[in-house]
Amino acid sequence: MGGPALSDILRIRPLLLLGVGNPLRGDDAIGHALAEALAPESGGGFKARAVGVSVEGALRWVREEAGGTVLVVDAVFDEELAEGDWALYPADRLDSICHTAHSIPLSLLFAFWKNEIPGLVVHFLGIGIRSSEELAPLSPRLRNTLDSLTALCRAALGRR
Repeated sequence: MGGPALSDILRIRPLLLLGVGNPLRGDDAIGHALAEALAPESGGGFKARAVGVSVEGALRWVREEAGGTVLVVDAVFDEELAEGDWALYPADRLDSICHTAHSIPLSLLFAFWKNEIPGLVVHFLGIGIRSSEELAPLSPRLRNTLDSLTALCRAALGRR
């Protein structure tokens, strides 16, 4: 979708990865699960935080830990993105593809962060889902996506 590649973003230091999602709603948990998987890799200017459904409450971490770049990872309902596939999205597309569970539109939240923290760059990684069934585990397809994204991120971070 234009812009930098995920591997390039993952090499930026410092970098704060915020994983968004509800662990009690099946595939919606994918962003949260990725941040949990990458949390042990934190260090050397990289920090991963699982924020659950409360990305709106992450401003403190963005101020204290981002150092200029944030990568937000969340599930998206995008008909152009196959289930389990992922893409980097520009802020102007977020309101049409993201869950309505956020208390404010993500584009507005990211604009607020940028206003509060001059020079901040926010990237958004959306992972395609088709279901967010309550109390369901990640589907096999999203489990595979989690595993492959975790491996890709670890490789870009210089860890195996």
